[in-house]
Amino acid sequence: MWVEGLIKNYTMELTRKCEEDFEKWYLKYIKSNSQKIISNTDVNYFNLLTKSMQYGVLVDYFDSVGIEIEIYKDYDLSDTPATFIGWIFFIEDYNGDKWFKTRAEARTASIEKANELRNKVLNK
Repeated sequence: MWVEGLIKNYTMELTRKCEEDFEKWYLKYIKSNSQKIISNTDVNYFNLLTKSMQYGVLVDYFDSVGIEIEIYKDYDLSDTPATFIGWIFFIEDYNGDKWFKTRAEARTASIEKANELRNKVLNK
């Protein structure tokens, strides 16, 4: 399953066992949170959500399996006035090692890393 990012050419992609696990989780999530609003409980409904909403659902999924994603906007405070550095993400003990110019890029990278971490756990 692929999820288009907020800017063209950016995708948030889940792979292998993480994708399968998300799809099972998402069907339960829809039934428990949106039953009165949504009659279509198919995973394809996910692709109809706006990109920022898709990201939010993916963050909820990763939270539910113990992978917390946070994205920060940062500034170099040694400059006056402070200079915008970029966006960075953090997941558990993993600190993002790259700064991103846009939030969309940071979101995509954070989902890719969370996917990688989840697949490691599921493949044990």
